[in-house]
Amino acid sequence: MTTNSTDTILTPGVQMHAESASEPPQPSAAQPHLEPQPQPQSQSQSQSRSQPQPQSQPQSRSQPQSRSQPQSRSQSQPRQGRPAPALTRPAIGLVAVILFQLLFASVFLGVLHRPALHHAPVAVVGSSPLASAVGRESGGAIRLVPEPTSQAALAAIHDGQAYAAIVAGRHGDSLLIETAASPGTASILTKGLTGAATALKVPLQVRDLAPLPPSDPTGSSAYFLIAGWVLGGYVGATLLGLMTGGVRCRSPRQATGRLGLMAGYAVASGFAGALLFGPALGVMSGFSAALAGIGALVVFAAAAATAALQGALGMPGTLIAVIGLVVFGNSTAGQSVATPLLAHPWNVIGMLLPQSAGLSSVRSVIYLGGVNQTGPLAVLCVYAVAGTLLVLASAAWRRRLAAAPTEQPA
Repeated sequence: MTTNSTDTILTPGVQMHAESASEPPQPSAAQPHLEPQPQPQSQSQSQSRSQPQPQSQPQSRSQPQSRSQPQSRSQSQPRQGRPAPALTRPAIGLVAVILFQLLFASVFLGVLHRPALHHAPVAVVGSSPLASAVGRESGGAIRLVPEPTSQAALAAIHDGQAYAAIVAGRHGDSLLIETAASPGTASILTKGLTGAATALKVPLQVRDLAPLPPSDPTGSSAYFLIAGWVLGGYVGATLLGLMTGGVRCRSPRQATGRLGLMAGYAVASGFAGALLFGPALGVMSGFSAALAGIGALVVFAAAAATAALQGALGMPGTLIAVIGLVVFGNSTAGQSVATPLLAHPWNVIGMLLPQSAGLSSVRSVIYLGGVNQTGPLAVLCVYAVAGTLLVLASAAWRRRLAAAPTEQPA
């Protein structure tokens, strides 16, 4: 019994050792967590996978670059082969500038290169051989207007109905002129009538009813003052438009605010110009409130006209304003010859522009005691009122167009 028990006890152990010797050891449940075999394999795999990636990335990057090079070349070739479109807009701009130069020069040269009178009214009192000869040989430059007395002739000159008067006398003729009213016209008349009297051997005495002061011997100061005011008008309107959201007003409220700014700016400009003309430079004695008022009206008229063109046409309206106010306005203002005496159609164009009206008003205030202001002031007021109404109307129209798409779905 004892041997059997020992056999039974040893036999399973021998069998277990035999089985363990014959069979490979099987991993226990805790061994998989302790085995480092999967980790080296994963690291080697990750290393083997990560190593070719830096090599494959440059290849993948180099391949698109090599493919994109012919595309960039093909795209750059048409640009290099088409240099003309890149120069089209600058060429058009330069051609436009050349045309503007030619227009500017042609208008000024056409009006001012050879100043001549056209049907200048000259009053005649009595029977004068000088007046008869001038009437026959002037070729339409002078138009004789008979007056009964010398007082009537003086009144005609004072009211702007005549630019000179020939008064016959026993010991010769007298020539009455007003140089300050139109220096260029007075110079041409004086030179022409004096030469004719010398040829006819008729004594002629020249009497200047309104001479120019020593501070302005050529009479050009008023012209440059008006040119500066008009320049300030259209430049000021353009700058206000650009600084307040564009030259075109989007609403009547914006247009009203811009017009208010332009009015204040015009008053300041007129006041500054009057100070410069009088106390600062001494062209006239003292400060003239009437001159400041005319300056404010000139500036606002030019600014309102410019703003109206800009509101209707945008920035092209600025170009039209410059052409009208600078090219045509300055050349026909009446510096060399009085505007009504210019050749047709320059006389008509000049009388419809603010420069001529402003220059006549300024000369009247400075030298002639403020006479004959109705016509010039009416022209300036028309520009101011019409420009204001057009600015408001264009702003209301644009406001209506902007509101139209929102009202249609409703």
